[in-house]
Amino acid sequence: MSDDIFIKKMQDIVRLCEKYHTPRFSKFLDEKEQALLKKEGILGGILFGGYENAERCMLGVFPKWQEPDTSYFPIKVLEFTKKYDKEITHRNYLGTILSLGIERSKIGDILAGDKVSYVFVSEDISEFIKDNIRKVSGCGVDIRMCGFDEITVPERRFELIDAVAASLRADAVLAALLKISRSDAKAFILSGKVSVNHSEISGVDFLLKEGDLLSVRGFGRAELFEVGNKTRSDRIHVTLRKYI
Repeated sequence: MSDDIFIKKMQDIVRLCEKYHTPRFSKFLDEKEQALLKKEGILGGILFGGYENAERCMLGVFPKWQEPDTSYFPIKVLEFTKKYDKEITHRNYLGTILSLGIERSKIGDILAGDKVSYVFVSEDISEFIKDNIRKVSGCGVDIRMCGFDEITVPERRFELIDAVAASLRADAVLAALLKISRSDAKAFILSGKVSVNHSEISGVDFLLKEGDLLSVRGFGRAELFEVGNKTRSDRIHVTLRKYI
């Protein structure tokens, strides 16, 4: 879906709310889509994904007479409990649910834990998932609906990477992060695999600053956590916080 079509769909949600004077909700939006909403200044409501700081969220638009309330969001939480000890990853849960023919936009965050995992889904497909999944990655699971207040959100883990970059240009920082050549980093950027703060960049000369989130398709994400002093050779000490 192009950015223009996406924006029009979100504007339609706002118009329907104003026309019928009832709350209206989008499907789950990824972080790039949320960033685009904020950039265009058409939020007109609140973003909520089932818990504080969720990555995938719905946009909820409320009529002027109604106070926005997260309890109205059509989101359900499915608690998956493994029947025996086996590692099941985020990708395993997602793949199993998608195999039922469910659209990705109907699925929010997946919090994969050691014994219990939580999957946030659109209300309209929650019972279908609950009734049609018995195993994930070959491991038997029990599924039940649970409330937002029952969720234990795991702390996000990361590793600190100290590196030296030629500059704060995207290609230089990416090369330092992945320990690759700048020409390889440039190829990643030009192929559309690199985003900064959830927006794809196309120029290798894009300048990064502290706090920017660098995403590389297939390699994960890292925050430019700290920009340090220059070396004698005029290179820059940087600390990156890579999410694991």
